[in-house]
Amino acid sequence: MRVAGPDGKFVAHAFANERSRLFLRLVSFREDERVDPALLKARVRAAAALRDETLALPSRTDAYRVVHSEADGLPGLIVDRAADVLVLSCTSLGTQRFLEDILSELEAIYRPRAILELGKALGLRAKEGLPEGRGWVRGSPPEGEVRVRLDGALALAPLEVGQKTGLFLDQRDNVRRTAELASGRSVLDACCYGGAFAIAALRAGAARAELFDSSERACELARKNLELNALSEKAEVRRADLYPELRRLREAGKRFSLVVLDPPKFASSKRDLPRARKGYTDANAAALRLLEPGGLLVTCSCSHHVSEPLFEEIVREAAALAAVDLQVLERRGAGPDHPTDVFCPEGRYLQCFIARVRP
Repeated sequence: MRVAGPDGKFVAHAFANERSRLFLRLVSFREDERVDPALLKARVRAAAALRDETLALPSRTDAYRVVHSEADGLPGLIVDRAADVLVLSCTSLGTQRFLEDILSELEAIYRPRAILELGKALGLRAKEGLPEGRGWVRGSPPEGEVRVRLDGALALAPLEVGQKTGLFLDQRDNVRRTAELASGRSVLDACCYGGAFAIAALRAGAARAELFDSSERACELARKNLELNALSEKAEVRRADLYPELRRLREAGKRFSLVVLDPPKFASSKRDLPRARKGYTDANAAALRLLEPGGLLVTCSCSHHVSEPLFEEIVREAAALAAVDLQVLERRGAGPDHPTDVFCPEGRYLQCFIARVRP
């Protein structure tokens, strides 16, 4: 669809869908540019070149985001690489109509063993009028578990049962930075999922780690990942709910010199913000009470409705509740394989603060 302003002048070409909450998804700002398979295939090549050549990610890892939706000019399309498997999620009817051409281009670039199409992510496909994802759409599905390499650590990618596309790849650089600060520290990894933060910290010289998650499946994944990296003896993993476990640890007199707090999304819409703000504040205050003087808090929010200024307010309120003097050392976000488009600020959803309790 050609989109024009009030004066009739061209603004953009867009995918239009009357059923969608997002009626228009902008595709091109060039009036003379045709939105066709050749254009979208060229954008796939450009997205791959950014990760593989400019960012040189394959030298560090074989698990990273290949296509990041609007930021790569492919609205609603997410493609992650997990070793020799590609995992995609498409939540745009317009992009889905070109999907077979996109898949062919991805195959030509990466020669994957198989490509998996997911389709249950938050019900977004249904809201677009799309059916459920088709599962394995190209190649031969892998036998057994897929292993990936993340800055030297090994991890399993639970592709068909995992969150998002199986791994939280947006946190990779934050995990790496946390590891750089972890030597000699005692670590608590709250809402640990597969244990990436704790494993990286232990590999970098952390003394010990405790991990917990409300999902037993996540805990089992963390245990397997610890075993893969020969770190099981330095860590304890348990299933526990966030607030009761933080309270239990405090009552037991436990203290840590590094706490990672990476909970699931608390605010799926603006209506959720008051409840989410209280939830984040209470969780951060409880985490801060577990830190030794000089201890580090790595705290995250993956709710795009929680902006960086709002998240800083939350951390400040939590510090006041915990009665600690807190220094924010770094404000971080998703890694460069998750770029944002200036015309789509919603893509900047991940907040990660590294803070220190001043002795």
